[in-house]
Amino acid sequence: MNWPSASRRPDSAPGEQAAAPDRLKAVDTAGPPDTEPEEPFDRLTRLAATVLDAPVAFVTLINGTRCYWKSYAGAVEKAPPGRQTPLEGSLFREMIDTGQPVVMSDATRDDHAQDDFLVRTAGLVAWAAFPVHHPDGRIVGAFGAADSRPRSWTQRDRTVLQTLAQAVSGEISLRYTAATATALARTLQESLLPPEIPRLPGLEVSARYRPAGEGSEVLGDFYDVFHASRTSLGIVLGDVAGKGVEAAKITALAHYTIRAAASHTRDPAAILNQLNTALLTQNPDSERFLTVAYLDVHESRRGRTVTVCSAGHTPVLLRRDHTVTTVGAHGLILGVFPDPELSTTQLRLRPGDTLLLYTDGVTEARRGHDQFGDDRLRALLATTDATTADALTAAVEAAVLAHTGGPPQDDIAILAIHLPARA
Repeated sequence: MNWPSASRRPDSAPGEQAAAPDRLKAVDTAGPPDTEPEEPFDRLTRLAATVLDAPVAFVTLINGTRCYWKSYAGAVEKAPPGRQTPLEGSLFREMIDTGQPVVMSDATRDDHAQDDFLVRTAGLVAWAAFPVHHPDGRIVGAFGAADSRPRSWTQRDRTVLQTLAQAVSGEISLRYTAATATALARTLQESLLPPEIPRLPGLEVSARYRPAGEGSEVLGDFYDVFHASRTSLGIVLGDVAGKGVEAAKITALAHYTIRAAASHTRDPAAILNQLNTALLTQNPDSERFLTVAYLDVHESRRGRTVTVCSAGHTPVLLRRDHTVTTVGAHGLILGVFPDPELSTTQLRLRPGDTLLLYTDGVTEARRGHDQFGDDRLRALLATTDATTADALTAAVEAAVLAHTGGPPQDDIAILAIHLPARA
């Protein structure tokens, strides 16, 4: 073996060999690597095979007891069956044990390489493989080249392979960072949504939220449902302009300010005016604003009364006897004007009535230049067979996604309030 391995160095540090099981355990927790080939990895193996004039170049990812050959360029007849080989007895196990690259000119002359599956079955005898690292430093795979004839790997060969191994590590780091950002964004977004929806007897409330794209950014759509009193619900649906941490801060401010204000008054206009004041005073330099609809749903002996206030938000829709109308006056957006000119509208729910709240991610969802639009939404609400709040929000979401033909480009928030018809 031309490249020294830590397991054979006379100056190995005390305890180095004992650390090997920990390294292997770290690899085992790196996640499932047995995915289909992908062009970013294939491009690097093709480059290595061409530059080094090697019959085989590869990216292998390691998990548990198996080596998964993520990319394989070169002699097809020497490709590993099923794109995987055992880790135990392989050259890559030594890499995990030592943390060092594996470079050998002739594996048939190295006792430690005799058990390697591809050395025995594919006749690959010359190997040069460099570790691929997870962002935290764990070895999760290898990048290298192999030859069916003995070969002395030059310093240039090693430099090329080490550089390309670092490129593979970079690609894995990018994916890990993106996945971590997505997970954090979803966690933050979910923390700003109610974990469950409280109920009033005999009243159905359903809400759905779908983040834009892959959900890797925090956007501004939000909803909330809470008990404003023993006999009333506060229902909120809003949209903060922009995205990212700043949008999340405004969403959190809106969430907690509304709940705090609702503990003192059930007047939707007064509650949203307090939110407007908080936006202007607590974030005076922020360019973020929001649109929001707030509904107070109150239960009394006379029935269920809904008081609606809209601050620049998309219209609240009422379906009654398969006729769809809008409810409420359209005030100004919050966080911009000292007086957002808010007013309230009150209505009594009848059995069979449904109220629908939504963000502009619904009506502005598009395929090409064709928006889903207000007319489609109202036609769907008027004609759907959905007879429950859950069925209605599901129908609206399905129709929007069918229209876009893929992940939405903007957040989608939908909330339905339904009073079932008497049996």
